[in-house]
Amino acid sequence: MDRLLIAVMYPDEENLDKVKSDLVKEYGLIIKESEPYDFTTFTSYYEPEMGAKILKRFLIFEKKISKNDMIEIKKKITEFEKKYSVDGKRTINLDPGYISSTELVLATCKGKGFKEKLGDKVWAHKVLEFKDGEAIAFYHTFADYKKFKDWFVDFQ
Repeated sequence: MDRLLIAVMYPDEENLDKVKSDLVKEYGLIIKESEPYDFTTFTSYYEPEMGAKILKRFLIFEKKISKNDMIEIKKKITEFEKKYSVDGKRTINLDPGYISSTELVLATCKGKGFKEKLGDKVWAHKVLEFKDGEAIAFYHTFADYKKFKDWFVDFQ
C-alpha cells in the first residue's frame, strides 16, 4: 500500500486552502494531515524565496501510487507551485512522495549518489525506512522528517 504523501511549506494560510483544494481535485481525499510546524527551526534555506516565517505540514492522500508514478506527479506538483508563484518566487513549496509499510520516499529533481534515478530528471530519495514498528532514519534524512518520524509510524 503506497500512498501519495505531499509535504507543504507555506509562509501563511492565504493560499493553503486553495492549494489543498487543487490537490484534492487532482489526487483525491486527504486521509491524514499533520499539524503545522515552524519549518524555519530546521533550516533557513527557503527564507530568501519564501520569507522568514515558513510553516510546514504533511498530507497523506487516499490515492495509491507506485514509485514510477512519481515522475508525472513531480511534474504536476511543479505546475501547482508555478501557479501560486508571485514575481518568480514560490508562495508554496510542495514535496511529493509516497509512504508504504516499508519506506517513505520523496520525489526530487536533485540527484545524488544515494538517490535512485526514476527518469526524466526525477530521483527517488528514501528518507525513512519502517521496520518492526520503528522508523529508521539515514544520514541524509531531513531533520524535520527525523523529528516527526513517529507521526509517520502511526500511519502504518
